[in-house]
Amino acid sequence: MIKFYKIYFFLFIFFSFTFSVFASNVDGTITPSPKYAFGENLGWINFGCDNCNVHITDTGITGYAWSKSHGWINLSPSGSGVTNNCSGILGGKAWSKSLGWVDFSGVTIDTLGKFTGMAGTPGTKAGRINFNCDSCGVTTEWQQCLLRESPAQVLINSITNSTIPQISANITITNEGNIDTEYQYEWCVVSDISNDCGGGDDVYYSSGAKLIAHGDTWTTTKDATVPISGTYYFKLVAHYGVHFSTSTKLFNAVSSGGGGAVSSVIDIFKFNVADFSRDYKVNSIDFSILLYFWKAPSPFKNLYVDINKDNKVDSVDFSILLYEWDK
Repeated sequence: MIKFYKIYFFLFIFFSFTFSVFASNVDGTITPSPKYAFGENLGWINFGCDNCNVHITDTGITGYAWSKSHGWINLSPSGSGVTNNCSGILGGKAWSKSLGWVDFSGVTIDTLGKFTGMAGTPGTKAGRINFNCDSCGVTTEWQQCLLRESPAQVLINSITNSTIPQISANITITNEGNIDTEYQYEWCVVSDISNDCGGGDDVYYSSGAKLIAHGDTWTTTKDATVPISGTYYFKLVAHYGVHFSTSTKLFNAVSSGGGGAVSSVIDIFKFNVADFSRDYKVNSIDFSILLYFWKAPSPFKNLYVDINKDNKVDSVDFSILLYEWDK
């Protein structure tokens, strides 16, 4: 008996998995319920019967619909057939052996996968087919192309310039999906790997958008301003739908030996960037000053506490202070 249940369970899983393979947002079937439209001459039409085998792709619809009173309606007859495009706009003709051609040019598949509109031509034997009546409802898993997610592969190939204040990175974003996609992307420099881009604690943050054709790769260089030398993380994030891909590269930002912006400030004023009290030391006094301005609104009475000049005093400024401690 145990062996029987194991076999039954295996077959259940197998057939469930096998069925799911044939339904997707690029090759949709008709969902089990609802599945009917109403023809003024054809009566109730079932698009999801056991032997209908309807499939919706980006170019057309194949299979059959069943009219109880007039039999099979061929959705992909020789010489014609119902067409589709990436926007869900249908066209072409189906064929009823008893009532002739049915024009589908008045039907669309909306953003939820629901068939809407009227097929057919007034005055013909087949008449009109209504997909919008109160008891009508034909839906599919197929999705309009623009609604699909195109996964992105993101890479930070190298840090091409690590001399402060301008850091440069060579990056690549690849469209691994089936449709052209405009990716919203962002890049940042953070001092802690756990910090996310745009989280408010970036040393540097910026964003952009890029249309990338499916299968294509875009490689470019992105710059970031880092005010002081140290160890940082360059991050790149590309968003697609509700998901995203990210890449991170560790690097050391170095001083140019007097040519960098931070070094120039120190040379002119003889003060460390974290020396808020201007006593030529970075110590507990400066820590107390920075703590006083923690999360305070800009502008600040002490002009020096916003070290990275992002109009806020936060963990980034404290990180720089600790780095400069006792210098």
